[in-house]
Amino acid sequence: MITSLLDIKKFPAEQLASEYHQRWEVENTIDELKVHLLSRKTHVRSQKPREVVQEVYGWLLGHWAVRVLMFQAATSAGIAPLRLSFTGTLRVIRRARTQFQRLHPEEFPLFSTG
Repeated sequence: MITSLLDIKKFPAEQLASEYHQRWEVENTIDELKVHLLSRKTHVRSQKPREVVQEVYGWLLGHWAVRVLMFQAATSAGIAPLRLSFTGTLRVIRRARTQFQRLHPEEFPLFSTG
């Protein structure tokens, strides 16, 4: 790693390496949101600041839901969640969407009252 932060007391190498890794985790998440989940042509449709915030929270919630689904799938298959592809998971979800739309809410275990 190359940096212009030369003060080793203020910026220890281990800390820089750790923060660099975290930065790329954030970059990857932003890429997943902008490019894969929303598509490149998605714009904020809301006109009022409060609604813009609500829309962004909705995008983040959608991303989180996909990641939770990936974690559950990996756990049930006995593999590391990092081995699953975000874009591959989106493809599976998008293909299954029409099947889910035909189900009644009581057919989902989460919504089952019995």
